[in-house]
Amino acid sequence: MECIRCHGFMVKERLYDLLENDGQVYAAGWRWAHRCVACGSVFGWVVEQNREMARHTITADKRTRNTEAGTAGPGVNL
Repeated sequence: MECIRCHGFMVKERLYDLLENDGQVYAAGWRWAHRCVACGSVFGWVVEQNREMARHTITADKRTRNTEAGTAGPGVNL
């Protein structure tokens, strides 16, 4: 597999989901992902899903702030 970012070599690796509860860290589970040896980028379906959710949250947050300020951007009538 080749890295999308730098075209480097990807290795398969386990990513652990760590939960913190009462000061203790617990391994809740793990998933397979691919990590680039050259640049360190991580690609996996859970990672990509979380990045996509974060993008939507940021976009919605920006839209809300712009609407509250009365400037939703060019071409948008309030």
